[in-house]
Amino acid sequence: MNSPVAGLAGRICPASYSYSPSSLARAPELRAEVLYVVGGLYGNRFALAEIERMAECETAHTQIVFNGDFHWFDADAESFMHINHAVAQHATLRGNVETELAGDDDANGCGCAYPESVPDDDVERSNAILGRLRAVARHADAVYPDVRTRLATLPMHLVAEVGDARIGVVHGDAWALAGWRFAHDSLHSTEREPSLSAVFEQAALDGFASTHTCLPALRLFDTPLGERFVVNNGAAGMPNFSNTRYGLITRLGSIPVPRALSPARLYGADAAGVYVDALAVRFDATAWDNEFERLWPRQSPAYLSYQHRIVNGPEFSIDEALGRVPLRECLAVAA
Repeated sequence: MNSPVAGLAGRICPASYSYSPSSLARAPELRAEVLYVVGGLYGNRFALAEIERMAECETAHTQIVFNGDFHWFDADAESFMHINHAVAQHATLRGNVETELAGDDDANGCGCAYPESVPDDDVERSNAILGRLRAVARHADAVYPDVRTRLATLPMHLVAEVGDARIGVVHGDAWALAGWRFAHDSLHSTEREPSLSAVFEQAALDGFASTHTCLPALRLFDTPLGERFVVNNGAAGMPNFSNTRYGLITRLGSIPVPRALSPARLYGADAAGVYVDALAVRFDATAWDNEFERLWPRQSPAYLSYQHRIVNGPEFSIDEALGRVPLRECLAVAA
């Protein structure tokens, strides 16, 4: 693996991305019986259509929150505006992608704050993807005023009440928009357990739902306040496990997954008074393959970084997401 370059754009976590866990100790902005947390849609409109279809199968009123990086591969004006308009119909947070699309500071690159385990070549390609997508956003802004302004004003986090549980919905972690402490290798590390356990009291929350790291995870914590959890959906718009083609979302519910959606449930837990489940998003993979290669042909930055994962899935398993096997570093390329 290439050694990291000091100060390389894309490895930086800007100061403006930071917040205190205590800022989440507030009244909820959203209340729902069932909440879908959709992180890392990555511009996949076929995944979006499937998620909306799944929500219609629920037996209780269901709300959807997009917790960032809903843009990424949607690198033409039509695709970009389709995604932008669709997610605006729901609760929406900004991820590092949307934050950097709204700005003009090339020093941040993609804003991913990649750890050293991600090779420099992948970081540089992500910066190039962001540069192309920013040009698309600028063009869209000229036709549809305030597109980028709206992205800039989206919140970084949200407090939701699902049943009696208070959930912090974030993009990265409890401390930063592009934080990696809710990555699977960090969540399941015994060294980090004390600080992770303490953050629930600081934030006055029963659980966190995150994304950003592009690989999923679920961890339950026994704390003095009772059982708490962190769930990371990985990516809604890309495969998350070896030899699969589906994306993944987090379902938080006061009631269990309905029978119509039981085939989509991959794993989960009843924790802190809420059902926490990972649901497979089985979108039209063939249609998405065609669209991805139209937007990002061979040898383009996105093709080189992501095409193998899109077709084959990453080298990752459900056992790793749940911490049942020895830890490996987080090697996935996240937006």
